[in-house]
Amino acid sequence: MTGFGVDGALATLLTGLLLTYCRVQACLLALPVFSERLLPVRVRVALAMSLTPLLAEQVSVAQDIGTVAQLGLLAGAEVVTGLALGGLVRLFAMALDIAATAIAATASLSQLVGAPNEYSPHPIGSILHLAGLALILALGFPVLVCQLLNDSFQLSPLGAWPDIAELLPSAIALVQRGFMLAMLLAAPFILGGFLFQMLSGMISKVMPALPVVFIAAPGAILLALVGLALLVPSILSIWADAVLDLMQSGLP
Repeated sequence: MTGFGVDGALATLLTGLLLTYCRVQACLLALPVFSERLLPVRVRVALAMSLTPLLAEQVSVAQDIGTVAQLGLLAGAEVVTGLALGGLVRLFAMALDIAATAIAATASLSQLVGAPNEYSPHPIGSILHLAGLALILALGFPVLVCQLLNDSFQLSPLGAWPDIAELLPSAIALVQRGFMLAMLLAAPFILGGFLFQMLSGMISKVMPALPVVFIAAPGAILLALVGLALLVPSILSIWADAVLDLMQSGLP
């Protein structure tokens, strides 16, 4: 970067800060909590700028940058690395939204009146989504994000493009684990809904004159709401432990 007429030491410092900021900001834009639309853009930028000096102390630019094209290429590599890092966590954390959708569909709760968001088109999913984010924040998610970024700079130097051959199998494995976790979280409601519908069918066969639909629909909704009140703490606890364990043990 000395080709821009800047002192060598200052140019190296500014380049390291810029590239570090690109990775940190891209990672925060992909992570489950810090990418929410409820969080203002200024807050996201302020968080990335506050973390950049702390993480830039241990990084170094491996090459001299003489043109804007070289600087843009390195910045693009850092953006891709940050998006991949935060995207892997997000792929696994989406298990809660998948489970909430399965619960609402099988328990006849998907038609409740509510304000949809970009994650869940029903109020049950919105409540579980916000509750899950609040829970992982209370359990130390920001600290784990800082540790994850710190480890990423140690494993992947500045300007290095992520290896797609290693990243793609990891993403597929996380999607598989996330789907299994989602089905585990929604299993009580899926099995309960299946048994309830089977019982309603048996009653309609035994008593054809009985309006089973008008009796079973309110009963199914009532049982689903009672089940949510009883099982939501366990669902959120299992999901939060799985997400935090993934970040503590390191991404695959």
